[in-house]
Amino acid sequence: MLNTSRLLASLSCIAGGALAAAAVLHGQTGTWQPPNAAGEGQNPIPPVYQEAHHRQLLKYGSIRLIELQIPPGDSSWFHMHDAPVFYLTVADSQTRTQILGLEWGARRGGGPGRGAAPAAAPGAAAGAPAGAPPAGAPPAGGPGAGGPPAGARAGAPPGAGGAPPAGAARGGAPGGARTFRPRLFMDISYADQAVTHRIENNGTGMYRALGVISETGGGDETVTEEAAGFTTKAEGNLVNKYFRVHRVALAPGEKTSHTHKAPVVVLQDSEGKGTATGPMSFEFYEPGSWAFYDAGARHELANTGTAKLEVLEVEVRRK
Repeated sequence: MLNTSRLLASLSCIAGGALAAAAVLHGQTGTWQPPNAAGEGQNPIPPVYQEAHHRQLLKYGSIRLIELQIPPGDSSWFHMHDAPVFYLTVADSQTRTQILGLEWGARRGGGPGRGAAPAAAPGAAAGAPAGAPPAGAPPAGGPGAGGPPAGARAGAPPGAGGAPPAGAARGGAPGGARTFRPRLFMDISYADQAVTHRIENNGTGMYRALGVISETGGGDETVTEEAAGFTTKAEGNLVNKYFRVHRVALAPGEKTSHTHKAPVVVLQDSEGKGTATGPMSFEFYEPGSWAFYDAGARHELANTGTAKLEVLEVEVRRK
């Protein structure tokens, strides 16, 4: 009986301590206050992976996978980016971005706002947003066929714009749907200068994207693709010290098995069905389905459907 009483007392102390810690934490954060129409007064300003429209799907060491969903007419809260991110746009819609302290669409440094397309910064695509993928059409060959259009730099400068300007939509999506940004895009500039902004979906459809965030500080760029475990060339210009992106296309019934020198996030970039098996098993059933394997983990990618399956292996490079 004495031991039971001590156990209950200990549990009570633990519970009381947890409640006290929660109260302290609540006292530090205070009441959540959304921004007003002018973008003022929000409290607190969370990191991107804690913002309500950005759902964190995976956290493994210094790697995060997030899913962004913004319905038409809705907007995110202000949130901060301070680490490089790779995006796969799954569902597109026109959006606009407001950097904290500036007008909607205004560019850091006093650049043009959201009227006509702003002049591109050196090496950056015109209208490239700070955070969400920039305006532009997908590369030739249809969705997911490559990286940003010619002239776009992987890692546009912070504050390079917001959502695409009016009229920026171009064709090229399945079924003739309008597109507003490259399907694949990365912004590595956040490693040099953090950005706090919010995104509004001022289009007519759902905006959805998957983001792979690297907090690794980068890796050895001298490691060849073959040494890293890849059998194909990287996608367009989507190669830097933070990421290396490879496409794997599998015919119905086809399989491939390999390992990598660095962790990889696998993202489905087409219709179709498939599986990823290894230390963990995953199912591919729609664009945006995902898998993850650590460095050195042998895994098999298989097409179990009746149409071609395409996935992206996003290598998160680290030292």
